[in-house]
Amino acid sequence: MNRSLHNFRESLQQRLLDFLWRQWSALGVAGHARSDDPWMIDPEALLLLSTHIARHDSRLFDEILDWLHTNGSWINLQRLGTLHKEERLGDSAVLAAIAELLSKESSHLKWKLLLRRAEQPTSPPAELVQRLFPSVPVLKEPDPVFLRHGLERGSIEYRGMSQSPRPDQPATFLFKLRALFGMQARAEVMAWLLANEQGHPAEIARQTGYFRGSIQNVLNDLAASGHIGSIRIGREKTFSILRHDEWRFLLTWPNANGFPQWINWAPLFQAIQTFLDTLGKPGLDEKSENFQAIQLRKALDQATPALARAGRIHQMQATPEMRGTELISAVLADLENLIP
Repeated sequence: MNRSLHNFRESLQQRLLDFLWRQWSALGVAGHARSDDPWMIDPEALLLLSTHIARHDSRLFDEILDWLHTNGSWINLQRLGTLHKEERLGDSAVLAAIAELLSKESSHLKWKLLLRRAEQPTSPPAELVQRLFPSVPVLKEPDPVFLRHGLERGSIEYRGMSQSPRPDQPATFLFKLRALFGMQARAEVMAWLLANEQGHPAEIARQTGYFRGSIQNVLNDLAASGHIGSIRIGREKTFSILRHDEWRFLLTWPNANGFPQWINWAPLFQAIQTFLDTLGKPGLDEKSENFQAIQLRKALDQATPALARAGRIHQMQATPEMRGTELISAVLADLENLIP
């Protein structure tokens, strides 16, 4: 096979960084990238992916910190913790360091909730400390918060350039609904129903990252308003928005044809990260194509449940029957198509 897996991983990583810049800029991060994408952003899933990928772009990472310094109250910490645990998405040490950093501010004390769930940092010995940014040497006194979590980086200076999410674009639709319905599951449920029109509690729970019982209670409360209807199909109750068009007043951006797409981002990001971890194994590029194919087969098997939850299985070219070069080529093509 002529295609270097190392070079492919570098290219894929850069595409992910470009994607992150586009998404965070749409949320208000200072940057030149702008998004006219037709989907709503999931800020919790985006932050979790960023704890991995943004480590390869120190400027992006610090702009995200700046955004959180200004807008951290818009992050649903209960949902963030659930997605981190259930989807195994996000770097635990990086997430804990961010939570400790933010919780030192009176306006972000609730970030201590994440610290309570994480293992308490024990200031690891120097030989176990790793650079937060692998390609950026630390020339001055390292930041003490990140160092306590085994991560070495320079001091943090907030630029104060971040803006709050604007309500007049599809990307920030979930923030609009959180402003209207609060920082609870109700906002995600309404966003999902507006994008999909109808669904049953188990499906909505899987897609939104909440427990089924919580979603069932929210749907029952919404149905009591008279704006959400339900019918029983077999053993499942299906809920839908009545008079769907009456909710178009929420579409406040130019040329809005419909509600933004709901994408189940967390499992999609988790699947991509699984492949990236495999492609990053030391020495993989020098191994035989048969060995490379075996490793990518393991990654594919591991990522398949997440791809199913994300609704992407039908888009995959790689099949269980493929072997060797054919499998490698199919997996790499699939990875290119998974990144929006």
